[in-house]
Order: sequence, then C-alpha cells, then structure tokens
Amino acid sequence: MAEGLRVTPVLMQVVAPGAQGTLTLRNTGRRALTVQVRVFRWEQQGGTERLVSTREVVVSPPITQVRPGTEQSVRVVRTVKSRVRREEAYRVLVDEVPDRSRQRSGTVDFATRLSLPVFFVPQGSRPAAVSWSLRRQGGQSYLEARNSGEHRLRLVDLQLQQGGRAIYRKRGLFGYVLAGASMRWPLGTLRAGGGTLKLTAKTDAGNYNATVAAR
Repeated sequence: MAEGLRVTPVLMQVVAPGAQGTLTLRNTGRRALTVQVRVFRWEQQGGTERLVSTREVVVSPPITQVRPGTEQSVRVVRTVKSRVRREEAYRVLVDEVPDRSRQRSGTVDFATRLSLPVFFVPQGSRPAAVSWSLRRQGGQSYLEARNSGEHRLRLVDLQLQQGGRAIYRKRGLFGYVLAGASMRWPLGTLRAGGGTLKLTAKTDAGNYNATVAAR
C-alpha cells in the first residue's frame, strides 16, 4: 500500500545567511496520501548517532494531504537567530500516514518513511578533517573516525587495503562523519595486522584517500 510518494531534494544544504529550504512532496499514485513531516537534530557522539527533538528548525506544514498527481511544498526553517558557526546537521522524517479506513481484514499496510539529511552551513567553513583508526574489541573490528573540521564527510564505496590487498569493501553509501563529531562502524572480523591501512572512498568532493592506524 506504500506507493506514489516522492520527495525532492534527497539532501538539503542551506548556506548562511540563508535560513530556509523547501521540500517538494509528489504523489504519483492513484489515491490521496496523508503525510507527516518532522525534523530532528542529528548528533554523533562517542561513536554512535542519534536523533534529538528540536525547535531550532521547524517544518511547515507538519502534516498535509497530497492528492494524486499533485505536489505539496514543505518549508524547512531554521528559527534560532544565532549565527551558524559550524555546519549544523538535522534529519527530516517524512512519513506516510496509513489510511485505516482502507485496511482489509487479514492484511497489513506498509507505510513509507523517508529520512532526509539537512545541513545549515556557514560561509567559508573549513572542510572536513578526519583522523581514522581501526580497533579490535570483543573479537570484532571497528572503524573509528574523528572529524575536527567544520564540514561533514559523506563516504560512498568505501574500501580498506593493507599490503596492497583489499580486506574490506562496502558498495553504496557507507555513512557520514558530521562536523566536529566522532563515529564508529562495526566491520566484523578482519584479517588486519598492526601498522597502517589505506582507506579509499568517494565523497561529495570527489575521490578520497586516507591512512588508517590499526591498533
């Protein structure tokens, strides 16, 4: 039953002094959709990430109905007046609200949920500056990243090499390291010794190469 909901853009970046952007909800299905839109602060601390309730950024309207073949605009607005000093990260959750009146006995309705990154960026911010390490704990390897820069790093098609041999590959989106944050990813059991590894990936700025300290 989750059909027809399309949202653009899939990533929003607002550069200061701008304070708002617009999402477009599009219904390509054959029935009206009720859609709820919420925004959360996106944080990464101690190697984990979480979404936190916020009033620093709001969406309008927070709930709307989109008729078949039509579009609805949703504004995403930063309401605080303080200057953006370092890139601020949020996630907008777009949920299709199931129509209970259409549910048939013995069936399950699946509702669409989209999670879209939103960034408010200061002018002239320093790029991401990430230090990497590979640690073992409890028989599992973890890739750790610490970003001392003022901009996120988005990693796609990540690969780790040691001694010219690939020991780990992940196709598609691997993850983000937010500005001023640290992140940690479990990689399973890797056959990696001490010393250093080579990390390669694709980012929004092009190909990326880094050295990883194995500990």
